[in-house]
Amino acid sequence: MRNWRNPDAYAFTAHLTREQWAWEFLRRNPGYWLAWADFSDTWRDLEAAYGSPPHRDFPAWRLDPRAWVPASECPEGECRIDQDKVLIECALGARFGFHKFPPDPADEDPVGAGRLTWRETPQDQVLDLGPGELAALGSMPALVALGFDLSRPLRGQLEQAKRYLQMVQRRRVRDGSVTLATVAGLGHQWTCALRLLDAEEAGADQGLIASICPPYPPEVLGPLAHHLRDLGYLEILGLPEG
Repeated sequence: MRNWRNPDAYAFTAHLTREQWAWEFLRRNPGYWLAWADFSDTWRDLEAAYGSPPHRDFPAWRLDPRAWVPASECPEGECRIDQDKVLIECALGARFGFHKFPPDPADEDPVGAGRLTWRETPQDQVLDLGPGELAALGSMPALVALGFDLSRPLRGQLEQAKRYLQMVQRRRVRDGSVTLATVAGLGHQWTCALRLLDAEEAGADQGLIASICPPYPPEVLGPLAHHLRDLGYLEILGLPEG
C-alpha cells in the first residue's frame, strides 16, 4: 500500500468516484485478500489443467469440481445456478458485492479500467424507531424523529415534514453538527481512514496513528475505517457524488 506518512501519496483520492472509493476500501479488506488468493490459486490450477482462452477445454473445465461452489454458498441469488452449484468467479464477486472477474487487490483501478462493476445496493429506508432509540436521538444530530397522524391524509403531512426537514438539515449543516453524506463531503475523512488502515498494515504504533488526521481522533476514525473496509464500502455506492 501507499506511504501512509506522506499525505501527498493520497492526493489521488480527490478525484475518486464513489465506485472507486468502494474499491479502495475493499482492496484493504484482509478477508478479500485471503479469498482472492485462494481463488487465484485454484484458477491457475484449472488453467494449467485445461488451458486458457481461446484454447481452453471448456467441457472438461466444467466437469472439474474445483470450478464450482455449492449454490448455498452464494445466497445472494445473482449467480447462475447449474445443478445446485455456481462458478467460483461469480460466487466470489457476489460475496463482496461486484460483477466481473474478481480483481487482484493489488490492482489500483479496476473500476476505471472497466474490470469491475458493483452490484446494485439497497437504498436508504425509513427508520421505525422504538422508545429506547427515540430517547437516544438527542445525542445523534444527524437523526430527527417526526410524528404522523395515521388517521388523517398523509400527503399534506408529508409535504410539511419535507419542508421542516430541509430547514433543520440546512441549520445543522451550517452549524457544523451534521456533515452531508456525499462523496465530496466525506472524501477528506475517507482519505484519513485509508491512511489509518495503511498505517495499521505497516505496523505503526498508536501514537503515530493518532497524528494522521488531528480532526479525527483514532477512537472515532478507527471504527469508521474498519467498518468501511469490512462491509461499509457498499454503503458508499448509495451516496450522491456532490
